[in-house]
Amino acid sequence: MKSLLSVIFVNHLEPGLDWVIYVLVLTLLLIVVSRLLFSYNFDSLMSIERFQQVNDNQVLFGVIFQIVYAFLLASIIVNFLTDDYSFIFNTPAIKSAAVAVLILLFFWLRKILARTSLYAFGLGNDNDFSQKVFNYYRVFSVVALWLATFLYYFTEINKLFLLIVLGAILLTIRLMSFVLVFKNRPSEKSKFLYYNILYICTLEILPLLVFLKLVST
Repeated sequence: MKSLLSVIFVNHLEPGLDWVIYVLVLTLLLIVVSRLLFSYNFDSLMSIERFQQVNDNQVLFGVIFQIVYAFLLASIIVNFLTDDYSFIFNTPAIKSAAVAVLILLFFWLRKILARTSLYAFGLGNDNDFSQKVFNYYRVFSVVALWLATFLYYFTEINKLFLLIVLGAILLTIRLMSFVLVFKNRPSEKSKFLYYNILYICTLEILPLLVFLKLVST
């Protein structure tokens, strides 16, 4: 694989990037495996309405793509970490794996907070519908992250520009999923802007701030 990349990107393959190649290959392998296991999900990606009608195992599908998402995002975040714990995490690969674990913990914390906030604010929610919406849009986020990771390490594209575009894409995808979930909540109370702002602050902003604090100190 490294030899192939060296042929395609003769001047761009820097030493010490073997771990990035392994991340890209392994995540791509997980995507291929999920394609084989959840063929109906993939066949329905052209339309969110059609995706909602699929009865594949959405929990396992979501977990696989959360893992892929976490490792791809970690492979980019690792470039911005401090060196305070380099005596423990002494290679980029180990740092990336540690960050990926933190991201997965962040996802699970966010899920717990989501359930808690829904109960606390008295918001109705169709869990099956929400699960499918987030799974649907996460597929596109993973595609964007995989391409961004490849371009970040193996081309001479402006990295700041790439990160801005990637951030805009991920934010847009996330907002689209939230809008769809909020619009389809059964309770009228769920549609009030006040409750939605409280919900987003609890679900997204608070755990994100905790995660950023963990990786930056």
